[in-house]
Amino acid sequence: MRTEDAGRYLRTVSRLRPGQVWHRVRLTLRRAAWARMTQRVDARYRRRAAGWDRLRWDAPGLATVAALRAARRDPESALTAARDALAGRFTFLGESRELGTPPSWDRPGLADALLWKTHLHEFPYALDLALASRATGDANFRAGLFALLRSWSAAQPIGRAGSAVVAWNERAVATRLMHWCVAGALIGVEGPDAEWLAREVARHALFLRDNLALDLLANHLFRDVIALAFADALLPGICPDAQRLVEREVREQILPDGGHVERCPMYHAVCLQDLVELRALLAERAPAWLVDAVQRAGGFLESVLLGDGDIALLGDGWRGEVDVAGLLEQARASGPLRVPREPERHSGLVRLERGTLRLVARAGPHGPDYQLGHAHADLLSFEASNAGERVVVDTGTGAYQDGPMRRRLRSTAAHNTIALDGAELLEAWSSFRTGRRGRAHARARGETPRFTWLWAWHDGYRWLSGSPQVHRLFLVSADDLWVLDALLGRGVHHIASSMHLHPDLPSAAACIVPLAGSATRRSAPYHERFNETREMPELVVEEQAALPWAGGWWIGLAGGPEPAFSLRIHGGRIELRAQGRSPFALDWDVAGQPGSVSIR
Repeated sequence: MRTEDAGRYLRTVSRLRPGQVWHRVRLTLRRAAWARMTQRVDARYRRRAAGWDRLRWDAPGLATVAALRAARRDPESALTAARDALAGRFTFLGESRELGTPPSWDRPGLADALLWKTHLHEFPYALDLALASRATGDANFRAGLFALLRSWSAAQPIGRAGSAVVAWNERAVATRLMHWCVAGALIGVEGPDAEWLAREVARHALFLRDNLALDLLANHLFRDVIALAFADALLPGICPDAQRLVEREVREQILPDGGHVERCPMYHAVCLQDLVELRALLAERAPAWLVDAVQRAGGFLESVLLGDGDIALLGDGWRGEVDVAGLLEQARASGPLRVPREPERHSGLVRLERGTLRLVARAGPHGPDYQLGHAHADLLSFEASNAGERVVVDTGTGAYQDGPMRRRLRSTAAHNTIALDGAELLEAWSSFRTGRRGRAHARARGETPRFTWLWAWHDGYRWLSGSPQVHRLFLVSADDLWVLDALLGRGVHHIASSMHLHPDLPSAAACIVPLAGSATRRSAPYHERFNETREMPELVVEEQAALPWAGGWWIGLAGGPEPAFSLRIHGGRIELRAQGRSPFALDWDVAGQPGSVSIR
């Protein structure tokens, strides 16, 4: 191992919790042992599951969950997906593949499409087959569903070498368990099929309880324990501590402002969906802490939506993974959603708005230090919309497989923030690894008659010569946005400030002016949806300058002339004087106290 690789590896491992390392070693040794005695391991789990052949298929809560899922699924799309599944054709993440009948579950060519293959093994199409069976009365859909279930079960023994990557990856197990339960409830499973499927659900639950993602934690473990609670509600006694485990993870992973600990809006929505479904399953037996978690997490999700009603794409995330509007409607069944309390102090994902202009910024950490697999180098980055249309956008997420695209979309240059000396403010490597990282902090927040504003800073470049600090002040009015940047520290540095615009933004809809230097316009890849790439305009200002330095952007959204302005920095103080339709003066003592922002 090269010295630089060893350093990066140590910077990654040193941030893990000791328990994560221990459980990774334990699971690795277990998987190696199981690979040498696969048939014995699989037979043991089947024997343990044999006594659980009575699942509460008629549980009212399960019917409610099935109704929630059916409401989020377009009937025509479900029917098309069901017919495709019968023909051995599957579409996930915008990509279709022919796998034959029965499907070739482990076709070698799928190794380069790991997330696609994971969806295949999670069985989301079980819901489509069940819905198609109910809608048409065609017995082929029911027969096809059980043919697929039995084909998969026969082809995927527990413990087979490599099975922990996809087929018996704990998160896939948890997801599949819930899909199968819901499909069984929708299709009205009975007789031998009901007994067989109950034992399969039990086998999944028993495996999951023994193989929780205690090495990964975060959203993987969240889904795991939700699935255990799901199984225990339908097979009473199979996992007596399931609700206690869910409560523990809710306290760990749902922050005081309602945000999810990984600070990725898409994964927050995924976790909220799990909470909503567990709440529905338990019905009147749902504990108060679960109802509270749904209300807080629902309120947080609502707070980080842009004007088009969908999530900001900070961290790993793409549009279409979750029906956000439908999810929020279902969350409200638990009671009024709660407005987040001081998000700048907790999740760090903060929304600012005036009129129809809305901005969501990362003014806090990438996520928990022990799990930054879905983090990007996006400290102080933001997305903005006006009148329901996206204006400033994040690059999004188009791939999880390690390679040039994955490295690019996690890089500093892919976000609306500042890069120094060609360095990365987050040392992202492999697909989901992170070494060196900084942390953003919200310094102050306020309101004036014209502006809503937020001041935040980060130390992601403290390891560079001169220990630079990046400060950013957002000023949001009803018709324009000012983004002021101040770099404190010492020495001469190469500064690159990027701004990315939505591909569909009309050229007349926004006027964007750099506050220092001149901007170069070029094209950059945009991944609004997974496996989808479009070209978007990117503006970049590059300078070689001594610190302290001041710059930033003005984004006008209401037409009219550009403002005349002057920007000066004296030590740690910045003065901005703007003339035009709405003149104002700003004095910002960057090195001073949190309250040292004066706008008049």
